[in-house]
Amino acid sequence: MHCIMDMNETRCTPSRRCQGRIQPGSEFFKAAHSNDTSSMKTLLMSEDFDPYVRGDLEETILHSALFSGSNGIVKFILDRIPSLINEPMTSEMYKGETPMHVAVLKQDLDMVKELLNRGADLFNSRATGSCFVPGDDCQCYYGEFVLSFAACIGNEEIVRTLIQHNAPLDAQDSLGNTVLHILVLQEEKSQTYSMYDLITSLMTEKQQPNLEEITNKDGYTPLKLAVAEGHLEMFNYLVQKQKKMYWTMGTISYCTYDLTNIDTWGDQKSVLDIITNSRSSEVHKFIDAKPVKELVQQKWISFAYKYFLMWMVSYSLYITVFTISSLYRPLKPVPPGQFGEYVVKVQKTLSESYQTKEDYLRLLGELVTVIGAVIILISEMTHLCKIGPKGYFGHTSIGGPFPLLMICYSLLIFTAVIMRLCADDGEAVPISFALIIGWCNTIYFARGFKTFGKFSILIQKLIFGDFMHWCCLVFICIMGFTFAFYILFHTLDLTDYPYFSDFSMTLRTTFELMMGLLDIPLSYDRPTPTNIYIAYVMYMLFVYLLLLNLLIAMMDDTYWRLVPETDLLWKVQFAAVILLLEQRVPAFLKVRSGVPGALLGFDDDKWYIGVEEILPESEEQTSANVQISKNMKWDRVRKNLSRIIRLKDSAESTRLFFAFMKMSGQSFLTDSRDDGVVLSGKMEQDGFMVFGV
Repeated sequence: MHCIMDMNETRCTPSRRCQGRIQPGSEFFKAAHSNDTSSMKTLLMSEDFDPYVRGDLEETILHSALFSGSNGIVKFILDRIPSLINEPMTSEMYKGETPMHVAVLKQDLDMVKELLNRGADLFNSRATGSCFVPGDDCQCYYGEFVLSFAACIGNEEIVRTLIQHNAPLDAQDSLGNTVLHILVLQEEKSQTYSMYDLITSLMTEKQQPNLEEITNKDGYTPLKLAVAEGHLEMFNYLVQKQKKMYWTMGTISYCTYDLTNIDTWGDQKSVLDIITNSRSSEVHKFIDAKPVKELVQQKWISFAYKYFLMWMVSYSLYITVFTISSLYRPLKPVPPGQFGEYVVKVQKTLSESYQTKEDYLRLLGELVTVIGAVIILISEMTHLCKIGPKGYFGHTSIGGPFPLLMICYSLLIFTAVIMRLCADDGEAVPISFALIIGWCNTIYFARGFKTFGKFSILIQKLIFGDFMHWCCLVFICIMGFTFAFYILFHTLDLTDYPYFSDFSMTLRTTFELMMGLLDIPLSYDRPTPTNIYIAYVMYMLFVYLLLLNLLIAMMDDTYWRLVPETDLLWKVQFAAVILLLEQRVPAFLKVRSGVPGALLGFDDDKWYIGVEEILPESEEQTSANVQISKNMKWDRVRKNLSRIIRLKDSAESTRLFFAFMKMSGQSFLTDSRDDGVVLSGKMEQDGFMVFGV
């Protein structure tokens, strides 16, 4: 998606780029390149030379002087021709690159300050050449603007200087990316973290949340972009920046994470949506990251599991009703031989089908079946229109083959209804296939159970991977040998060889031979041509022994290769089911996950989720804390602290906390601070507890 270059990469270094690029015959460029101040003065004061001449890369003499590090020439050119300060290069590859871009790339702080003092434009200067934008010729995607160039280079002093001169922090390039988006895309993470911290520290309190919520053209904030690109370390870094410590007790801490951009509530392209809609295994790994993992668990516990069980039970009852209605479909006996030797019953006419009480009871089941098929079709078509055919069909996380199966099921039910109205005897065909699809679709609900869900994933992967490829190869081989057997038996008396009487019977016999269900059906009391035995041996060696065992080996290899991935894939599918329920459950039945910031004492309208974490500790601390946990009945401590946290009245929570500490036999001190009350409990083992209200 993006062409990204390491910050330490030197492919775009201006000095490398322009060596040997001086325009032949141009005295201006020779003087700029050689730092010949006297020659440059003479040329600029002469009337025979054009100071706006451009080189091979469509650069000006100011660009050339900056490339060569000729600072004296640069200042002299700016004194004589100040209009060149914002003049960009015009070649297709380096279009839009201004002298300020060059100074930043060379990390020349003095020249950056000089250009700024002389009025260099930081708002409209954009490097939009093919070298700087994602594409085949991209060498360094640094975000087009001067500030994002400086941030990607990693020079803190230049970044500070640019921001002090009001460089636009919210400027978006042609892809809609701000400087924070560009930093997320960089590979050198340690340097990226320091630059991200620097830029956010230089913002005002009002700027920071607004800047981090800006979306690019793909609808991604910096946090979402980290997920979409599969940068787990960057995601963890951004999430940790937003984390707030609510209380600590020994090595146990209770942290709150901001759910903005992560939760799907009111966000059609949240982190959870990106994870479940992605096909990348790197993106799927985010399902185990904090606080995504905890959010999925809370969504399941708070509302999803109830509706999932209701959905599963209702579908099971529905398919049972359909099955019973199909088993008792209206048939009537016919006189022997009227429709053939083997047909003893035919479909009743529409008027004959609904006469008795049993018929009307069956009609009720049939109406339930049809109404269910209509609901399924409308639901699936709505979902198809929403996410598009590409994301709908074959997407394992969202549904795999099951959505397509359900559409086919609905269409088969409608076909059966039309045949019933027309009194068509072929009604049994769509009903039978609808029963197969309907019952197979119950495998979808295995996603709600870890063990069965993993098996479902393996079955899908094996069927749509190795098995489909193997079937294509076997089909070719079977067709070839079927024609061969048909020709060999065509000259014989087929009454003695009924299994090869026609092409369709020969094809069936060949398939049974391939599966090992049948020996070659020959009459051993009559002579059989030797060529038939030779063809049979070749067929069994190649198809039965080689190809069948090849399939077993391929599936075995695929199975052991996929086993490590099934746990992760199941978690993604599990999350996808929760999001699907969240979309389809009526709004008044939904429960928002997390806790409002107001209840936690935060002055914002965001929602947070609490995560209990274990802090790192030394061996001495470990032994002390083990003793503390024994004396204090740790489960009781957590229960009471959780109760205190949920209280809205801080005075009441403080009173309960003092009572709890007194009951535990602890002495405590209070310390009033601007951000709340800090309570420190002194224990007999010299351990400390801190609780922030």
